Amino acid sequence: MNENSLSLLLVDDEETFAKVLAMHLRDNYGYKTAVVFSGRDAIHTIENSSTGFDVILLDYLMPDMNGLNVLQWMLEQKNQTPVIMLTAAGSEHVAVEALKLGAYDYVRKELVDIEHLDILIRGTHERHLYRITETMEGEKQNEMALNEYATDLVRLMINAVSPTLNTALAQLAGSIENDPEALLTRLPENDRDELKKILGDIQRNVRLLETATRGLMRIFELVYAHHSEIPDIENLNNWFHKELSIPQN
Repeated sequence: MNENSLSLLLVDDEETFAKVLAMHLRDNYGYKTAVVFSGRDAIHTIENSSTGFDVILLDYLMPDMNGLNVLQWMLEQKNQTPVIMLTAAGSEHVAVEALKLGAYDYVRKELVDIEHLDILIRGTHERHLYRITETMEGEKQNEMALNEYATDLVRLMINAVSPTLNTALAQLAGSIENDPEALLTRLPENDRDELKKILGDIQRNVRLLETATRGLMRIFELVYAHHSEIPDIENLNNWFHKELSIPQN
């Protein structure tokens, strides 16, 4: 048997019909087919399968728990395995309800043609794969849009805050450089050295803040540009570590 053959779960309480159909699908078309004979057994099998199934063939009319009940359970469990509903003559309303609950297609049991069923199963599987791909692509596009929106907001915030922060730091640095002399002359001699040390520490920290702010702005500019080259980032990294005296690994 082909290792890449599709894995089916056939659910039908008519044991002879189910076994014969499973045998034809296995022997003539290479499907890996598991068979159960009730809705409850179907749920148990789905819950305990380690690999899951590519497609489920699900009979509607079964005692205790019918096919729609199983579909409802799958919907609640967010199980997206594609289902083809097997219906009886005159039960078109069942087919409609099955499609509403997420079934991909339906086929009337008395009209089952094994060759047509093979085409239907493979088509259903391909549709399911397409839906998965489409969903993933949609999620990717949404994530990209959210990231772009967040980036725009950050850019606006930084553009609004950075001038004020730079001005405040510059004023603080100027005040520390220009004002202390007059203050020092009014202090007792033994307090001047201590104040000079404190002011020196403040000046160094102000310079670190200024450097860090410029570095963060440059990092954001590179990221926002969307076309930065690796040498640009490496040069910025080297400058950043040099200015802040941070040892590089």
